[in-house]
Amino acid sequence: MKRATCSAGRVLYLDPAPPGEPTLSGRLSMPSEIVSLLTSGVAEGPRFGTDFPAQHLTTDREWDELVLRPATRDQLAELRNWLTHRHHLLNEWGMGRVFRPGYRALFHGPPGTGKTFTATLLGKVTGRDLFRIDLSMVISKYIGETEKNLEKVFSRAEHRDWILFFDEADALFGKRTGVRDAHDRYANQEVSYLLQRIEQFSGLVILASNLKSNIDTAFMRRFQSVVHFPAPGPEERYQIWRRLLPSQVRLEHGLDMRALCRRYELTGSNIANIMQYALLQTLSRQSDILQKTDLLEAVEREYQKEGRSL
Repeated sequence: MKRATCSAGRVLYLDPAPPGEPTLSGRLSMPSEIVSLLTSGVAEGPRFGTDFPAQHLTTDREWDELVLRPATRDQLAELRNWLTHRHHLLNEWGMGRVFRPGYRALFHGPPGTGKTFTATLLGKVTGRDLFRIDLSMVISKYIGETEKNLEKVFSRAEHRDWILFFDEADALFGKRTGVRDAHDRYANQEVSYLLQRIEQFSGLVILASNLKSNIDTAFMRRFQSVVHFPAPGPEERYQIWRRLLPSQVRLEHGLDMRALCRRYELTGSNIANIMQYALLQTLSRQSDILQKTDLLEAVEREYQKEGRSL
C-alpha cells in the first residue's frame, strides 16, 4: 500500500534501466523538490530541463492590473470559482462521482492580448504554481517520445494542485489528419494520448491558441471553458496606457491619449513596447515629459513589425 501511494504521488519513481538490463534494475529516484523538502525543510519547485520540460511562471503584478473586456472577465470568473471551490464541490458535496476530475480551458485570441499574463495571474491569486510546458523540449520526431516527455510533466504535477499551461497549443492539440502514412498514424496516437491524459489530470489545464479553429474538435468537446481574448477596444487601450504610465511622468501639453487610443488599433503587448520606447526616449532627454512624437514613432514601429501601415 505504501509503495502504491509513493508511486501515485510521484514521491518515488523508477529510472529507465540500462540497455539490456531487466526493467526493475533501474535506479529508484526521488524528485528534486522532495529531496529539498526532506533535507532543508524547503520545498523547492522542480528544475526546468529534459527531466521536467516546463517552466515555472510568476509575476509581481496584481489581478486588478489586468485590463480585459467585461465578457472575458466574466468567463474567467468560472475558472477562479473552480480553483477556489473545487474541493468542496467534489468532496464535501460528493460530486466527484459525477464530474470528471480536473478542469480544462482554452484561451484563444490574437497575440499580445493577455493570455499568458492572465494564466500567470490565475496561479498567483489562487495560490497555485503554474508551469508552462516547453513544446520545443516535448515534441519529438521519434515514435513515442512526445508522450514520454509529456508524461514527465503530468506525472509530477498530479496530486500537487499545479496549473499546466500549454502556450501556442496548436502544435500539440491541432486538428488530426487523415491517415496517409505511418507518420500520420503516430501523430494521431499522440492526440489520443493527450485526450486521455488531460481527462485524467485532476488539476487545471489551460491551452492557449491564436485561433480557436486550429484546435482539434475532440479537444473542444472536453473544455469546460472557452475564453475569448479579443484585441482591446479604445477604452481598454486607454486603461492599459494609464496603468503603464509612471506617476513621475507627465504628458506633453496637448497630448490627447484618448484620441490616440481611438485612432490606433493596438494590443496590450504593442502598447507595452510603445511605452518602453517612449519612456526611454524621455529619460535620454533627462526629462519627465512624455512627447507625442516619441509615441507616434513607436506606434509606427509596431505597425511596421506586423506589416501594417498607418
